[in-house]
Amino acid sequence: MYLAATPMKLLFVGDIFGRPGRDAVHRFLGPLRRELNVDMVIANGENATHGTGMSDSAYRELAASGIDVFTGGNHSLSRPDTLALLEAHKDVLCPGNASSMLERHGWTVLSVRETSVAVLNAMGQYCLTAGNNPFEYVERMLDIPEIRACKIRCIDFHAEATAEKAAMLHLLDGRVSAILGTHTHVPTADARISDRGTAFVTDVGMTGVVDSIIGLDPSRMVQRYRTGIAAPPKVADGTATLMAALVEIDETTGQALHISMLQRST
Repeated sequence: MYLAATPMKLLFVGDIFGRPGRDAVHRFLGPLRRELNVDMVIANGENATHGTGMSDSAYRELAASGIDVFTGGNHSLSRPDTLALLEAHKDVLCPGNASSMLERHGWTVLSVRETSVAVLNAMGQYCLTAGNNPFEYVERMLDIPEIRACKIRCIDFHAEATAEKAAMLHLLDGRVSAILGTHTHVPTADARISDRGTAFVTDVGMTGVVDSIIGLDPSRMVQRYRTGIAAPPKVADGTATLMAALVEIDETTGQALHISMLQRST
């Protein structure tokens, strides 16, 4: 039997945006896994292909770079091949509350260091198109026997409103190991461990070109805001930064012990 001498280390990579984001993962993730002795990597891949969704080829490229589980968001559902990707790869998730048809694709369980780890993915309702209530969805999923049996449970809550993300923490405080926010592409300065042992941050940030507008070409976005006429979006060119959260978790109790934010760029 495996005896844990150190806490489990989980690295969560913020929204991977386009080719620059994928290049940053390829360049930095392997060295990070070795440097930090990371046991498991979760990454949000909803913007991995041209900024909208994730293709099968992008999935294979990123999985080969060392990502164990992919979560998603509102853009995951923008590609016609999304359902086929979800069906083919059980390590690819999308927000399970987006539609009743997608509930099973909102969670997975995998074995890490001989410990069962549950990963869940839900989407907020404010300014997004979630079909079902995310709070009700997550609570129902936590009652599923496969998830209930896991000491370690981590949630990617893909939401716009900071208040909605904070509400999720207060609902599930002490019942899950980590709630890691995504969607805005801007990292927040509120990473913490609650008194009941849940790691939380409102937004992990983005793995993409920082000198951009949330990953997109600035000139086109400025034109849109100045004129009110939407130009076709284009992924920004430039050097990308990998943004992530590192969470250390006690395998025996499922409680988070430490959370830290990190960035890697040239």
